[in-house]
Amino acid sequence: MQVLDVGIVSRTYFYVPIWAARREGLFAAAGLEVRETMLGNASQIEPLASGRLDLVIGAPEGVLQDAAAGGPLRIIAGHTGRLSHFIVAQPRLRRIEDLRGATVGILSMTEGTFFHVRTLMAAHGLSYPGDYRVKETGGAPHRHQALLEGSIDMGLQSIPWVYLEEELGFSNLGDLARYVPEWQFNTINANAARARSRRAAVVAFLAALARATDWVYRHRDEASAIAAREMNLARAHAERAWDYYTGNAVLTRNLEVNPKGLAAVIESQRAAGLLPASAPGDPADYVAPEFLAASKNP
Repeated sequence: MQVLDVGIVSRTYFYVPIWAARREGLFAAAGLEVRETMLGNASQIEPLASGRLDLVIGAPEGVLQDAAAGGPLRIIAGHTGRLSHFIVAQPRLRRIEDLRGATVGILSMTEGTFFHVRTLMAAHGLSYPGDYRVKETGGAPHRHQALLEGSIDMGLQSIPWVYLEEELGFSNLGDLARYVPEWQFNTINANAARARSRRAAVVAFLAALARATDWVYRHRDEASAIAAREMNLARAHAERAWDYYTGNAVLTRNLEVNPKGLAAVIESQRAAGLLPASAPGDPADYVAPEFLAASKNP
């Protein structure tokens, strides 16, 4: 049995396939023991670069920055090829324009939600930092708690957290994908050199995760039971989440990278100055495709 240490960001629906792979014995059948580490808003760069983690299923931004600086990190597969977040605000706030002066919860200043917040707020005439503040909260479960506590006024919330918040009277101000239609949200990231030294295990992991993702698409009841247990959700919310994530193909069934979505991430990083103007614009320059290719041709 080979051990792989895999980082995840939070207990959100994106990770149902990894939990399904464990419960259905797909990792064990591939000769793997997969151990999860919760990162929250901690950087994935050092754990991957040092070898403390073999893989991270998380945002691609840090990997892009590391690769552009000559570092060893690369994207080895896709995972979540579009956004599935909604704009959830305190009940008193009924329009995006009402967020002037608000505090907005984000994962971090260098990844994901910060750039989405800037895009959607700019579409309504609000600019950062003059018109609103941001607060690093970690992933969706932490933003949910921050909304409940009132320490943030708005947060981008993934399904099914948004369902809980709607029931509690929070304002759902719309689907983020309306503002950001193309975005590679989560990728499977690795230190390419370490991944090559552990090629058999990494390839086996990708093959098992692809099978698990396909299994999730075909087993509504069982996948919903896993999500409800792992995320401590009502079964009805887990079922509604399955309908959304599979009906909108949010989970990438074949683990391929969305080239248009990754190109949008690269462009946002350049615009924010987090990638130099000289950084490659071609998504292929940040991807090590050989592991996913091998997983499809064992």
